[in-house]
Amino acid sequence: MMKKQKLAASVALLAGGVLALPAVAQTIEIPDLDIDVYGQVNLAVMQADNGQDSGYFLVDNDYSSSRIGAIISSDVKDLGIKLGAHLEMEYQRNASNVVTPDDRNVNGEFNERHINVFASGDFGKVSVGLGAGAADGKTEVDLSGTKVVSFPDLTLVGGALRFVDETAGASTSLRSTLQSQDFESRYDRVRYDSPKLGPVSLSVSQGFKDDTNGSNDVTEVAAGFSVPLAGTLSAGVGYAIEKVGGVTGDSTTLGGSVSWLHDSGFNVSAAYSRGEDDNAANPESDFNIVKLGYKSGKHAVAIHRAEGKDFAVEGDDAEAYGVGYVYTPVKWMELYAGFNNYSLDRDGADFDDVNVALAGTRLKF
Repeated sequence: MMKKQKLAASVALLAGGVLALPAVAQTIEIPDLDIDVYGQVNLAVMQADNGQDSGYFLVDNDYSSSRIGAIISSDVKDLGIKLGAHLEMEYQRNASNVVTPDDRNVNGEFNERHINVFASGDFGKVSVGLGAGAADGKTEVDLSGTKVVSFPDLTLVGGALRFVDETAGASTSLRSTLQSQDFESRYDRVRYDSPKLGPVSLSVSQGFKDDTNGSNDVTEVAAGFSVPLAGTLSAGVGYAIEKVGGVTGDSTTLGGSVSWLHDSGFNVSAAYSRGEDDNAANPESDFNIVKLGYKSGKHAVAIHRAEGKDFAVEGDDAEAYGVGYVYTPVKWMELYAGFNNYSLDRDGADFDDVNVALAGTRLKF
């Protein structure tokens, strides 16, 4: 853990991203303050072909975007608690979920991911401010070691690419047909995480997030557990409700995931989610993914199959088959490569498959 001499550097970097102003780091001595500065750069080459267009892109891998952050905390012994703040900013140029053959250069900008304060102790943890909702990540439990290239929400890489109908020429984006629906992500909220109840942890959050209709109230509840079982078995489940209002009414998501890593290195992971709202014209959407993998030393490999039903149009059936490989030569570096084939079955249409290959590196500090 980095101590007080790193405070000024982390604040300067974060403030520089938020304010876009020059920052000069100075050493500030603050006793009994722990500062954990962290970050990563995750860049890759992406090759894509949708049957009509093909080309390559230099992207920031949105499976795990480039970012910088700091956790600043201190133990308050008189109260028996820890108080702190979590700050994190994301910066992506040519984000992998945004680029298209017509727009391969997308300027980057700093985006807020976490700006919150917290208190933790025997009672659990309370967080207030911008941060992850209680159910965030509960469809993404995965012990395969390949999430940097084989992520449950597959269309975070290539999501803006389009299926093209060979007969009518119509098109629809990958992202609109296949999503993991991992709840409400990050928003302004009050969140409570319980202390461990044996192997189980419980979370609840209440807050609001920006949408096209303004700020919508959001409530999430979730549970997770991890137990030894000839290796490790981990799982999570969550439920979220966003009060959108209007014809849409309440938008709800229910889902979860489970992953088992055997002592031999063999692993299997699966996730499922279902989204629906009060608008009878909007179909209920379902997502599922299954992964089989193997880890050995510095190597990890996995194959996966995902399916999305009724996302863009009722009756749609989108599928993805893929493979991912990760090599970790040192603790702070990963080299990875992966491939996905996407297909879309829609009544009255004949869409070409979309193929997306990715190779890159994630450097952590």
